[in-house]
Amino acid sequence: MRVVARFSVVACLLSFVLLLPVKAQKITGSVSGTVTDESGASVAGASVTIIAEQTGATRSATASAEGTFSFQELNPGMYRLVVTKAGFKKVEERNLEVHVSDIATVAIKLPVGVVVETVTVEASSVQVETQTGTVSNIINGEQVRELPMNGRNFVQLTTLLPGAAVAENFDAKNKGLLAGVDISFSGAPANANQWRVDGANNNDIGSQRTILVYPSIDAIEEFKILRNSYGPEFGGAGGAQINIVTRGGGNDFHGSAFYFGRNDALIAKSVLLAPNEPKQLLHRNDFGYTAGAPSRKRRCSSSGRRNGTRRSAPAFVHFRFRPHKS
Repeated sequence: MRVVARFSVVACLLSFVLLLPVKAQKITGSVSGTVTDESGASVAGASVTIIAEQTGATRSATASAEGTFSFQELNPGMYRLVVTKAGFKKVEERNLEVHVSDIATVAIKLPVGVVVETVTVEASSVQVETQTGTVSNIINGEQVRELPMNGRNFVQLTTLLPGAAVAENFDAKNKGLLAGVDISFSGAPANANQWRVDGANNNDIGSQRTILVYPSIDAIEEFKILRNSYGPEFGGAGGAQINIVTRGGGNDFHGSAFYFGRNDALIAKSVLLAPNEPKQLLHRNDFGYTAGAPSRKRRCSSSGRRNGTRRSAPAFVHFRFRPHKS
């Protein structure tokens, strides 16, 4: 009887856990579109293939009776669409960019001809979101890695967005639990934002104003800040949703190493210091590496990175004001 009772208790607890609401996690994008002929009539049964440029992974679909197709849960990156149908030329649309939490829409027109003939189309570099009313901004990996940032902290880039306001004591160089992401988006409280890394909650439970993981800027594929009117798949907070996606591997071996240093030996002495006063101590060294490799070509890949910071600086900044002699 005791065994049965214990089993019943465990089953009840397990069912209770499984019934708990699970927050939606949206770290992928999607591509949808229509296939028509040159007159604008729908082309049913067209074969549509999407190919990831980085890994070569492919997925296929068949256009519906209305000529529509859709590819869901695509990792952020560059893609190529190939559309074929008997009696029409093959159409290739290249440089189709998919972002996190985005819906890319394409319209394919098939010219009459034979399949051996190919028409190549370059996708528009600027794609407008027309299916939702989300107010958001994308910061891609190149911007994260190339824009100058004091302290190499990606949070600094979020302060550049429209509607972002930082607290008076906010310092973008600080990281960890001793720091705070006191940033208000569109007037919402700073502790109402939801920060995610690859779909996982990154907020400190309790204060809700600090984040637990600060990904290296060399590890970020891109991140998206949804400031207003986002869909029901995002929850957990009433402010902005900051969705970070880290970089993955590919079909080739690749890697990088970096070092950034700041030292008081390279800084001019402040005019506010007396001749016999030393300069403020500052030794900051940021270093690390990234590496990626294919585990199984076009099927599985892996990537890793390591980032370190060593810093020596005074706990307090000393200011001394000297009146100028008239």
